[in-house]
Amino acid sequence: MSSPANVRIRIEQARSKLHKLHIQYGGLAHPEVLRQSVVLDELLNAYDQAYRMKKRPPA
Repeated sequence: MSSPANVRIRIEQARSKLHKLHIQYGGLAHPEVLRQSVVLDELLNAYDQAYRMKKRPPA
C-alpha cells in the first residue's frame, strides 16, 4: 500500500495528463481521455483508502 503522500503525487501527475489529453482530443468522449479518467479514479480511490487507514485508530 502506498502512502497518502505518494498517491497524491501520482494523482497530480494523472490529473495533469488527463487535462492534456482532454485538450489534445477536444473532449471527454475520446477513448484515451476516458482511459486516463479511469486511472485517475483508481488513484483517488487508493488515496481515500490510504488516508482512511492512516486515520483509523489501532485495534
